[in-house]
Amino acid sequence: MLPLPPADSRRAALLALAPTTAALVVATLPVGAYWAAWVGLMPLALWAGAAPSWKRFAWTTFVAMWVAQMASMVWLRHVYPPLGYLGLTLLTAYFALFPTLWALAARRLLPGESARGTASRMLDMLALAGLWVALEWLKGRLFTGCPWMPLAATQWQVTPMLSLCAYAGPAGPGFAIVLFNLGLARYARRLTERNEESVSRTGMPITPWSGMRVCVEFYLGLAPILLSLFLFLREATSRRATDEVLFTAAAVQTDFDPNAKWNPNDAAKNARVVRDATRAAARLTPRNPVWEDGAAIPAKGDTPPPDLIVWPEAALPFRLGRPDYDEFLATLAGEVDTTLLVGAVKAGDKGYYNGIFQVTPDSGVQPEFYAKRHLVPFGEYVPFADILPLRKVVPIQEDSLRGANDEPLAVTLRDGRTLRLGGLVCYEDIFPELARDMAARGADALLVVTNDAWYGREAGAYQHAAACAVLAASTGLPVVRCGNAGWSGAMSPLGRGEPVLNAAGSIYFRGAGRFEVRGTPAESRKPTPYVVYGDRLVAVGAALFAFALLRRRLTNRRQEAAS
Repeated sequence: MLPLPPADSRRAALLALAPTTAALVVATLPVGAYWAAWVGLMPLALWAGAAPSWKRFAWTTFVAMWVAQMASMVWLRHVYPPLGYLGLTLLTAYFALFPTLWALAARRLLPGESARGTASRMLDMLALAGLWVALEWLKGRLFTGCPWMPLAATQWQVTPMLSLCAYAGPAGPGFAIVLFNLGLARYARRLTERNEESVSRTGMPITPWSGMRVCVEFYLGLAPILLSLFLFLREATSRRATDEVLFTAAAVQTDFDPNAKWNPNDAAKNARVVRDATRAAARLTPRNPVWEDGAAIPAKGDTPPPDLIVWPEAALPFRLGRPDYDEFLATLAGEVDTTLLVGAVKAGDKGYYNGIFQVTPDSGVQPEFYAKRHLVPFGEYVPFADILPLRKVVPIQEDSLRGANDEPLAVTLRDGRTLRLGGLVCYEDIFPELARDMAARGADALLVVTNDAWYGREAGAYQHAAACAVLAASTGLPVVRCGNAGWSGAMSPLGRGEPVLNAAGSIYFRGAGRFEVRGTPAESRKPTPYVVYGDRLVAVGAALFAFALLRRRLTNRRQEAAS
């Protein structure tokens, strides 16, 4: 084994931060590198345990975390260009503060761990894992919050790893990932110490076989992984007996340029695109479930239309309440003989609502609708616009209004059954507490409409879809998702995604796709522990960290007094 460089050297910083940065980036990209999250924090933890100087450790770690955030969210540059570059710089710098704070806590707790007992080292591991999820929770609430891509979301394509979400929400997998990283780091540190002891005693390094003994801390890090596999197998077995097809749905992907969609000169053309895609969606079958713009609209067959046809967020540049638009929607719903769930805007006092509206074949636009409750600052409203002249910089002349109704939408299906769909608009799906509210109020499924065209055709749409997998696994409810351009389809109650793909296997296309939505009927379904108890693990994690920190201070004081 090679000797480790001095902790304060540039080489030590590079050896620690380069692999950590790379791992945190690739784990968030749609390349199947979910495993990177399970090892990415280990080099940083090893460096923190080596006790580098606080100054070098703090600023280099912050820069590395900033680079990781920028690389992961480089798609932000597409939002309101060129202002997106400002968001890419400032927002990612803010996001980088949270892992940097965690790293500083690790620098405080991990040095000198070999001189302490096993119980003390295990407490520090639990405390640091708890701090990570507490910081993720804080990031989701501070300054209106933006919990984009928590560690749990890196596992969205590995369904067994999401099983902890049903008990602790996104904090469950996040806690497990950090704990495993720390256990792995402790094991690596122990091998290094054993090697140094062997060289000092015999002049020879340890052999590969003599260093394979696993330390207790490694078992502690491994325990949540084994627990998640056990919970997944138990839940999957249970759902084979209870899950069934709740309803069929079709998603319309308009693939409009979000910056040009509101151009009045394109309004008639856009309406034709949506109309044709809706007509095609009503004629799709299980054998031919996808239609792409440019192909002939399928002929009517013996298969009945889907129960619901879903449009993306603010699908057309019109406001509900306009007689011609309301008539257009009612006529189209009647023509396809299917209920439409339409992402649209509706005028309100001093602004507009961005919501989900139901249009039935018999009655047209329904009065009840879901309006977005968690608005995007500087995207849908301008904070302090009455005090500061920010509207001269931010291209928002009229604010969106905050919705007040958190009741699921009651939707009647083709067979007469009524289901309750918990609506979420755009980035509301990254806030698990909103989905938890809907589940607690009796939602049978979650419905997400969004406009992922803002992100370009890069990682943003996949990162956004990952949030829905976490929501499904946390609430035990299926998720129906429809995006303007990006990931549309269904998430199973276990978090397994089934996207609508075109003939080329891409999520990016203009057209429509049909799919089944499976879940447990209300009479057989029990709420998940997360729906009942919420973010209890976050509170426990914060308490563990506070206790470990206090314990360390008291120990240091006793040692100073004794000396």
